[in-house]
Amino acid sequence: MKTPYRVVVVAFWAVLTGTAAAAQQTGGTPGETVATLRDRDLNGTLSVSGRVVTQRSRTGGEDEVITEIYTPSIEAGRLALDQRVRRVTTASSDGSRTVEEVEERNQAAPSDPLRVVRRSVTTVRQSGTGSSTTDRQIFERDINGRLVLVRSESERSSAN
Repeated sequence: MKTPYRVVVVAFWAVLTGTAAAAQQTGGTPGETVATLRDRDLNGTLSVSGRVVTQRSRTGGEDEVITEIYTPSIEAGRLALDQRVRRVTTASSDGSRTVEEVEERNQAAPSDPLRVVRRSVTTVRQSGTGSSTTDRQIFERDINGRLVLVRSESERSSAN
């Protein structure tokens, strides 16, 4: 027997679960998208298993996308903010810069506020010859709680 899978793609991360589910658009304001995730329990009753809220805004030369993921909390019947991904892209005359921060709840202390666990900075520079250079730096928390550089990448592409 095949088991249906739910796939939710949020800010380049995919979450797969092995239960039957349905996503339902529940509205929102202009620039906001709200998706409610529903699962069936053992009795076949459909219940809310999560919510994904995405807000988009543009101010000046910046595009900002904030995605919040809500999951069931320790209080029955309530959803709690589990993760927030904030991505800000700033355009410049020779390219763009994108800063993405991932905030998560501490699983050992769920009542604590969210904290930044990962930051990536991507810079794209265009050259006059049609080629571009993409530099990416990824920072994560070390054992002392400081954001430290864990990976640095550079990619060059040409217009050929």
